[in-house]
Amino acid sequence: MKPVLLDCTLRDGGNQNDWQFTPTDVRTIVSTLDAARVDVIEVGYRGGSGSANSATAGPTAHCTPEFLAALPPTRHAELAVMVVPTVCPVGAMDDLPDSPVSLVRIAAYPWNIDGVPEYVRAARSLGLRTTVNLMAVSYAGLPELAGIAETVRSELPDVMYVADSFGSLTPDGVRERIELLAGRLDCPIGIHAHNNLGLAAANALAAMDAGAGWLDASLCAMARGAGNLATEQAAAFLTAWPAYETHTDLPAVCEAAEYVAEQVLPRPMTVRRAEIAAGINDHHYYYQDRLEKAAARYGLDPWEVGRRIGAARPRKVLDEVLENVCREMSGGLPA
Repeated sequence: MKPVLLDCTLRDGGNQNDWQFTPTDVRTIVSTLDAARVDVIEVGYRGGSGSANSATAGPTAHCTPEFLAALPPTRHAELAVMVVPTVCPVGAMDDLPDSPVSLVRIAAYPWNIDGVPEYVRAARSLGLRTTVNLMAVSYAGLPELAGIAETVRSELPDVMYVADSFGSLTPDGVRERIELLAGRLDCPIGIHAHNNLGLAAANALAAMDAGAGWLDASLCAMARGAGNLATEQAAAFLTAWPAYETHTDLPAVCEAAEYVAEQVLPRPMTVRRAEIAAGINDHHYYYQDRLEKAAARYGLDPWEVGRRIGAARPRKVLDEVLENVCREMSGGLPA
């Protein structure tokens, strides 16, 4: 088996540094990963992130035509951008055929997947390849996932991804979701694993065992919260494990990771209480700091508040959701 390795440092890693990658950062990361023969390099969002609205976001949060035109040429890697339909109009892709980008990743949640086929159709009409990235897949049970597969099949992308956005899935949960999609969709399946429970690598391996052929990763695991599967670790186990084939140059990938660790990351990625709590309670990491403060105001156990938040499966990180949960748990008033 020869998995496709996709690096998303410049896109998902922006959650750590507000997408403030310098031109040198972008040039070094893209050029080094290309020299390492990483298959796909995702260079950012077109039109912004759907979950982190920042007025100060740097260039990889929007991937303007000028930014894309300035990217270094690649000899091996395909370049990709992510589009979130809830914040990016379909017409915003129209100039991409004039850029180095050839792959558009269309990201949606289980509750707004219906809008995705229009974007797949539009991207295909522009001569672009597509992936559909189903975010928060832990919020989709198997019956719902079967319905999502039917929606996606109406305008089949080149690759169908599941994203464990909250880092809450275990290998068994990953395996059953990948098997369902692989059995219903006639296209490759991919996995985007977060590491809140320390299971990103184990979940990636379970996904491949169940039929996934595309792996997302980021250098030094750089991403929101506990981060992703690390690109250098993915390259390492693909190199070491006889069951897999890879043309990726592991020392060159490690060179890129060293650059990110020393020059880009504002702090080392960690898996501590906050990251684990978000994962075990199955909610967006961006809730965690607010959640702990709200729990303290109401004199509540933050772990129990987190469990209630996750059980509610909120569609957005909203303070009113926290307040409603805390009021219900405390009987109405702060402590």
